Amino acid sequence: MSTEVAVPDRDPATLGLRLHALRTARGLTQRELAEPRYTAAYVSSVESGRRMPSGDALTHFADRLGVPATELATGRSPAEAVRADLALTEADRTAASDPAGAEHVYRRAATGADDPGQVARGWLGLGRLALLQGDPQTAERHFERAEPPEGSPPWLRADATAGRAAALRQRGEHRYAAYLLANTRDDLVRAGLPDPIALLVLHTELAVCHGELGDEDAAASAAETALSLAGSPDPDHVTALHLTVARTLLDDGQLTAAAIAAEQARQAIRQALLRVELAFCHRARGRGRWTAGDPVGGVADLTIAHDILTSAAATEPALDTGVELAEVYRAVGLPDQATPLLDAALTAGGDGPRVARAARVLGMLAADAGDADSAHRHLRAAVAHYHRTGPRHELAATTLLLANLLEKQGRADETLDILRTALARVEQLAAETGTGTTTTSAR
Repeated sequence: MSTEVAVPDRDPATLGLRLHALRTARGLTQRELAEPRYTAAYVSSVESGRRMPSGDALTHFADRLGVPATELATGRSPAEAVRADLALTEADRTAASDPAGAEHVYRRAATGADDPGQVARGWLGLGRLALLQGDPQTAERHFERAEPPEGSPPWLRADATAGRAAALRQRGEHRYAAYLLANTRDDLVRAGLPDPIALLVLHTELAVCHGELGDEDAAASAAETALSLAGSPDPDHVTALHLTVARTLLDDGQLTAAAIAAEQARQAIRQALLRVELAFCHRARGRGRWTAGDPVGGVADLTIAHDILTSAAATEPALDTGVELAEVYRAVGLPDQATPLLDAALTAGGDGPRVARAARVLGMLAADAGDADSAHRHLRAAVAHYHRTGPRHELAATTLLLANLLEKQGRADETLDILRTALARVEQLAAETGTGTTTTSAR
């Protein structure tokens, strides 16, 4: 449940009518309600809607009437506030499978809630739905409306900032997204408020940003921090448990305990909503571990990433991760585990780097097994893909693999021919990108 102080009704007349109804129901005169701190005239001016009471006056009146100050201020009981929090958390859990139902809950909170925290949660939810629908412009507007007032503690900005960054990534503005995330993270640290969940939200999005920018070192660093902050390996299950406890306590009238359980559910769902982003963190750390000479650690992280992405129906990144995992499997001598992942990538088709990379790894596996014909066929296919799409360093590396294979077979003329063709294409790609010719060797 939000810890924000309840905001009184913006309409003094509505608040005045509520105060009058509660006072008369308890048989109190205006003087009895007012004393000893206020006057009957002051109560009369509030009840008639001519005056908005101060926070201190609201607290005094609530104590005299025997109701929570929040209920007097907003017309909602604390139990209703807890139920609204639980509804928002449930909407967060089911948004992917029931977007229409979640949208109803989010919009009701965004436009009708009295609690600023619930209003923000409503706009955040609407922003996430817009991202799922591929509408980053609308998403960014919603996330901007979720931002707290200027001067608020930076940890309150984390979710809205991460949402804006995700929208910017969808629009191709990765560098500005990374700037916003880093700024909010640094503000958190400078303020001495290193809220773990807020930092987790920011670092997971930073890892994705840096990965899509091709900055593998920065992505691995952000991913390492994010994964160190992640709590339960199954936060959705933890969320469900807290929701059950909160509802049971609420039904039993244990309001304070129910509010605590509702807040625990909210914190758990914040991590559960990062499921796909945390998979990208495992993927970034797995690539970093492999590059650093830890293929076993690379297999562990890439396997987790592949499993999460597959179960989340994130098909394209799951296939990409599968090819990367297959390459590490080959490096540690597990070809049987690698082949199905590569076959899946080729079956999915396309003309991008993933298909070329899968064909290249299949070619290397065939060469490892002494099957020169299959190796030649797969490497030829990989070279053809890279020739069309690049990148040039992969074209160069794969061409060298094929050239070595042909040279071993005594096919010198063919070797020279593919080297000339590849060199010309590498230089053309270099000219198109405005950089020099680069060659690399395959793993």
